[in-house]
Amino acid sequence: MNIVLICIGNFQEYILDNIRQLIETGNDTIYVLTNYQFFHKFIDYTTKIVLIPIEELPDSYNYMTRSALNRTSRDGFWIYTSMRFFYLYEFMKKYNVTDVIHLENDVLIYYNCNILNNNLDRRYLYIPFDCYQRNIASIVFVPSHEILKSILDHYDYTLNDMQNFSIIQRKTDVINNFPIFISNPSESSEHQFVTKNYDRFQYLFDAAAMGQYLGGVDPRNIPGDSSKFVNETCIIKYDKYEFIWLDCDSKQKPFLIVNNKTYPIFNLHIHCKNLAKFLR
Repeated sequence: MNIVLICIGNFQEYILDNIRQLIETGNDTIYVLTNYQFFHKFIDYTTKIVLIPIEELPDSYNYMTRSALNRTSRDGFWIYTSMRFFYLYEFMKKYNVTDVIHLENDVLIYYNCNILNNNLDRRYLYIPFDCYQRNIASIVFVPSHEILKSILDHYDYTLNDMQNFSIIQRKTDVINNFPIFISNPSESSEHQFVTKNYDRFQYLFDAAAMGQYLGGVDPRNIPGDSSKFVNETCIIKYDKYEFIWLDCDSKQKPFLIVNNKTYPIFNLHIHCKNLAKFLR
């Protein structure tokens, strides 16, 4: 499995904790797509990662010109979060890279991604959804640049990435779910949607709400300690359950207790950006 991180426009210091965790969980093929000006920031990891300058990637979609998203708010946060998928496509196509796990820079994983290999259907891009109308691209599986192209060809340049993939999923048949909770046939259809594929993976994937509950939200949203925050949009309310850390493979890993049963959490979206607190 190939891991791809993308850091463009602004350097996010916490990406280094992300990389450290990836290495410690045995993920050994890690690409970082970033600006030349940030290369020196990764000096401690240059023997462990492959740096790809975004200046040498084409822009066949002409995204920067076509995007109608805000270019100044939070130093271009909204435009860069969508732009990353276009650079990811160009990278995969140029270097003929397949089987990519793309993580947002504030996401920690607690397993080697190769354990997902046998459970992924290469006809689909996988992404977590927390309701019918919203996906959060905290962790994404992209099997090939062709699959990604079939999605980007439908991209609405007036909307952000959290809105786009939900709409495109309904238009196409190439986007599938990473489950954010366990399946329960007695629950609502929306519950069935966000938990789709739990039986396939047997892991819980954090879109955002787990990490927000454990660590709080981005301090730019709520200053100070906002841990125990309950995401208002996510239909799963994690405050109803207990999180624990258990020794597993010589590391501590997060689990969720539901009805006295323990379920492994594959990743946490550390929205508060304090990744160091959750390194294990």
